[in-house]
Amino acid sequence: MKPASFSKPAVFNSKSDASGFKQTFKTNLVMIQFTRKYTLFLFLLLPMLWACENFLEEVNPAEITTDFLYTTKAGLQNAVNGLYALERNQVDDQESTYFALIQGDGGTDIDFIRAAVSSNLARYREDVDLTTEAAVRSWWRKWYTIIERTNSIIINGNKAEITEIEKKEILREAYIHRANAYFWLLRKFDNIWLNLEATDYSNLSGRTYVAANQEDVYKVIVSDLDSAISYYGTNYSTIPGKYGLGAALFLRIDVALWQKDYVTAGTLSEKLIKEGPYTLVEPAEIFTKDGRNSSKETIYALQLDEFAQGGAIPTTSGSTGHRLPLTFTTQYRSVPGMIKATELGGYGWARIAANEYLTGLYDPTYDKRYDAFWQHYYQYNDPAFNYAGTGYQLGDTLKPNQNSSLTGINFYINASVSCKKYWDWNKDPDVRISYNNIIVYRFAEVYLMAAEAFLKSGDMTKARYYINLLRFNRINAGAPNRLWVNFTEDRLLEEYAREMAFEGRRWFTLKRFGKLVEQVRLHGGQSSFRGMPSPDPNYFIGRSNIQDYHLRWPIPQSEIDAMGGTFMQNDGY
Repeated sequence: MKPASFSKPAVFNSKSDASGFKQTFKTNLVMIQFTRKYTLFLFLLLPMLWACENFLEEVNPAEITTDFLYTTKAGLQNAVNGLYALERNQVDDQESTYFALIQGDGGTDIDFIRAAVSSNLARYREDVDLTTEAAVRSWWRKWYTIIERTNSIIINGNKAEITEIEKKEILREAYIHRANAYFWLLRKFDNIWLNLEATDYSNLSGRTYVAANQEDVYKVIVSDLDSAISYYGTNYSTIPGKYGLGAALFLRIDVALWQKDYVTAGTLSEKLIKEGPYTLVEPAEIFTKDGRNSSKETIYALQLDEFAQGGAIPTTSGSTGHRLPLTFTTQYRSVPGMIKATELGGYGWARIAANEYLTGLYDPTYDKRYDAFWQHYYQYNDPAFNYAGTGYQLGDTLKPNQNSSLTGINFYINASVSCKKYWDWNKDPDVRISYNNIIVYRFAEVYLMAAEAFLKSGDMTKARYYINLLRFNRINAGAPNRLWVNFTEDRLLEEYAREMAFEGRRWFTLKRFGKLVEQVRLHGGQSSFRGMPSPDPNYFIGRSNIQDYHLRWPIPQSEIDAMGGTFMQNDGY
């Protein structure tokens, strides 16, 4: 079987260095007329050669030749740097919609999606053709574009006439990128194609598109991560925004859990906890107010801060940056007597909120995360507003049925729980774009994964030890049951929710535990909020819609068409 290529035609974005001018290259490989084979390589690789001056910043494509790109240390490093740009592109695409769907744990037991952000997928709509959803296509194309680039880097990097040390420093990052891409695709779609070739003029046509055996895909993922880990040795140092040994170990632990290899998961979890440079910090200090999210808990974050090393560069179109603070902040601003304020999250869209199942998992008196991660209530804050005859005053808390903006559907829009993990404390509250970095892998989850590995392998002593180390940090002294003696999978699943909610982990965690369908049927969406029944049945319709086949996304129909219509569609779609 010949592996498949990425979809054709493909659309990619590129950013140049000096002016920040953004160009879009549309490449239809069938239409390319070339006189030498390197022309094709150049067109394929234009998207990842973006300009900037620091470690994660790419060079101007106009100054690149394929000989330079794949035969020199500088060229290969620029190619690797382009992978990070491809990864973060989706975050600042339009309204960050497709990224927000995943990051906001859409379609799980802890989220309430009011509108937008691909709500059809999150509600498991059976009256809608989910195979044509733009979000599904966006994620599929994103990861296969990265896979195509990493294949070229790995193949040519191994042949490059540079020192072995230089090769390892470059290839270890490429291996992590490819492993991460395949791991995401495999968990979300189940049936994917495996491509380890670099696309060139010799293999554009005649490919056979067949779903790969999952064990074969896992072999590639494990091999890539083991290679990366060995290439790092004991060196945990890394540049902010780049993969390092910590990220490689984190992914390898996660992969082992999915493979039910609990010995490996437990061993590597302990290694990362004991040997790594990371530590648990106070919950209120994890998502830093400077927006760089560079606390001791951050293992890997997407660099979107234009002032940070390797950060994104503003463009003339103004599209760089993201809208996640707006997505996860309620529209309190619409309530008479309220004005936008930074300490309340600034401007909000109220698109995704924590539901009452999630907020009910916290002990509001003792759990530090209850207030550190979430804004639960809002107080009237407009001193210029005339409160006479309203029944409420400056400083009072917003309550249901208090005025026309806090009844029915408006209450769900204007007083829902906001997620502070994405708040931008530096911008004016009316500004609708943020450059906050986005945490992807966080050290606290390593404790959860360690507890899971030892719990499922039967070592209850170590399972309790690691879960209680986390809880000791997160729960204030004096709390009843602060440290657990009785520890079960259900308790662990709840602790995963308390800690990792709205960081893009819940859907995968539920699927790994075999609990996705069960939990969504019990808790998906929002049927009641502070005693007010849902004004819209769509707010919790996922509970009745979800079926067993929703354990995987559909294969994007556009991609099946691009592969000649021969690739399988997942059952149920």
